[in-house]
Amino acid sequence: MAIALAASQDHIATVFDTADSFVVIESGHVRQRRIEAIPAGLTMMQMRQKLRDLSVNVLLCGAIATSTRQFIEGAGIVVIPFLKGNLTDVETGFFTNRLDDPAFYLPGCRRGWVGLGPVPCGRGTDGGRRRAAGNTKGQRRRGRS
Repeated sequence: MAIALAASQDHIATVFDTADSFVVIESGHVRQRRIEAIPAGLTMMQMRQKLRDLSVNVLLCGAIATSTRQFIEGAGIVVIPFLKGNLTDVETGFFTNRLDDPAFYLPGCRRGWVGLGPVPCGRGTDGGRRRAAGNTKGQRRRGRS
């Protein structure tokens, strides 16, 4: 299995489209890491093909447009968006199954706020929209006290 972290210097790129490289980590008995530059001006099709050429199964990234995420997922690549942090910390968080820790959330991203458990922003069954009904913990419905 190979994962790719959309990087900007030594951190996850805040916005996927601004990433200057992928840090590709191939897991196994010993993790192998390599940096793959992202040429400027790639189209969405070229970006998806680059990920395929790198044999990526999972993409870890910051904010990403829904259409871009869906296009990449259409190639069978799992996208885990709205992450932030140092690349080493995010890598460790992924391999220790701790990416649901708020320390990895982009500002404004409250995973699980729709009451569905720890899911990435915008990935709940309602597409990330607040529910009119189904009051979640600590929230009041509008017009009621």
